[in-house]
Amino acid sequence: MDGLLSSVDSQVVLIAAAIAVLILSSMLVIRILKAGAGLIVAIAAIVLVLQYGFGISFSQLWGEITNLPHDMTQLVQGFDFNALTSVFSEG
Repeated sequence: MDGLLSSVDSQVVLIAAAIAVLILSSMLVIRILKAGAGLIVAIAAIVLVLQYGFGISFSQLWGEITNLPHDMTQLVQGFDFNALTSVFSEG
């Protein structure tokens, strides 16, 4: 066993391993892109329509996306559950 390990150049093993990892990683990325291609195209289409149709920049869109949790919290806190239950209890 020592003879086999000593006769193999560590650089060749390293290059072979690097090539194998590169091929497998590339296959993984391709599979992910294939699975999400429709979603990627839809997001790109929305962003392009917002930019060219309405003049909304990507930074404005991203700012609104980052504000969504805060806006949702305000919406839930301002929601009147008593009025909603009284509407449903009358019918």
